[in-house]
Amino acid sequence: MKNQVIAKRYSRALFSLAAEGNAIEQYGAELDGFSQVLKAFPDFENILRNPLYPEAVKKGLFQKVAAQMELSPVLSNFLHLLVDKKRIQHLPEITDYYHRLIDEHSNISRAKVRAAVKLDAAEIEKIAAALEKKMGKKIVVEFEQDPSLLGGVFAQIGDFVLDGSVKRQLLNFKESLKRGAVG
Repeated sequence: MKNQVIAKRYSRALFSLAAEGNAIEQYGAELDGFSQVLKAFPDFENILRNPLYPEAVKKGLFQKVAAQMELSPVLSNFLHLLVDKKRIQHLPEITDYYHRLIDEHSNISRAKVRAAVKLDAAEIEKIAAALEKKMGKKIVVEFEQDPSLLGGVFAQIGDFVLDGSVKRQLLNFKESLKRGAVG
């Protein structure tokens, strides 16, 4: 819970700065890039997080990486603040929440769509169009094949769920049979 509060606080602050500077997408891309560097070089992340390393070493190494990546001054200062405040380990959550803020700002929702069989791009596009019509927002579909559904499609957008899977239909039928047998 605390991680979520920290992520929201820092990402909202960065988003506010990005909106003022008209750099919302730029900062999102830079956050992604820096997150990838931390994943690719765990020793670098360890140095930034470890209190045993002197602050001068952390600062010098961070500045070299930031310069090499050509980070904007605002994002460089933001990331340096995370290092100073010992919050750099929260960067993945901050980045995720920042992207949610971008989506909200752009009136975009992300839908997790699952189907028993692989859907082609045209079918996914039809599902996205139907969901856009239902939700009144631009929908970005993240597709996953899930053979356990048996057939049909399952879609989730935040708390909103559309379950047209054969598995759900069979479960509903089973429940109907139970109610019918009891009553």
